[in-house]
Amino acid sequence: MKIAFVGDIHGRVFHTLAVLATLQQKTNHQLDMIIQVGDLGAYPFPTQEMRNEKFILEDPTELDFSKLIHAKGELLDNLYLLKEELHTPIYFIRGNHEDFHWLNEISKSNITSVDKTGFFSYVVDGTTMKINDYHISFLGGIETEQEDETSINEEVYDKLLHSPVGELDILVTHDAPYGIGISFTGQVQGSRKISTLIERIKPKYLISGHYHHLNGPKVYSKTTYLGLNILVPPIRRDRSRRVQSDSIAILDTSLNTMEVLQEEWISQFSTMNFDFNQFVQQFKANLL
Repeated sequence: MKIAFVGDIHGRVFHTLAVLATLQQKTNHQLDMIIQVGDLGAYPFPTQEMRNEKFILEDPTELDFSKLIHAKGELLDNLYLLKEELHTPIYFIRGNHEDFHWLNEISKSNITSVDKTGFFSYVVDGTTMKINDYHISFLGGIETEQEDETSINEEVYDKLLHSPVGELDILVTHDAPYGIGISFTGQVQGSRKISTLIERIKPKYLISGHYHHLNGPKVYSKTTYLGLNILVPPIRRDRSRRVQSDSIAILDTSLNTMEVLQEEWISQFSTMNFDFNQFVQQFKANLL
């Protein structure tokens, strides 16, 4: 089984779909499961205030999720066409940049499809999935000094904390273990809660995002941790805003290997002048 993990995408759903479809085409391997580690940027109804924010004015693709949700006509047709190639939904957890009220409102079960095509499915905190004898649990949010809508859910966290040791094969979180790095302001990055959790229940893998740089793989006792890079860097790091290869990793469960993508072709995808409809038509032509 091949499981793809995708770092923070901050709304750039079309770039994500294009890269994953191209990855399958180039490797000639079907992805069995795709998991996104939070900060999907799930804002279906962006306000005018959001539209006027500095970073969105610099790069409006941060609001592409809303275009996905309201897709119709050619865009919707092309989404359905690409869905025929990516047979699995992209399962995502909440980060600290989502419309939390909307996610709570639409969540009628542990896993909820959020768009017309079924491309993206929201996974509620504490959900455990069993896929081909692999147990995968999900925990969104971040550790905060005061509890708010972005915080790790304490009730869910406590339940996970009392899971049987070694039962989980994969734990997917948005936040990461404490001490993974130092921010540009000098603060230690990571969550003590996440550190305590993996020390206690010892999952085989911990995959997370949030810190916008590749971190790991690192081994904590019996747990291999990998923190993924952000899909598209801020303009201060790359004025062309190219997709970064180390924002995606593939776990091959049959070989027990975790590979961070370092392919040069990924950087051809940029938030500057990317036309998703044109991409799909070219992708379709390459299949013929």
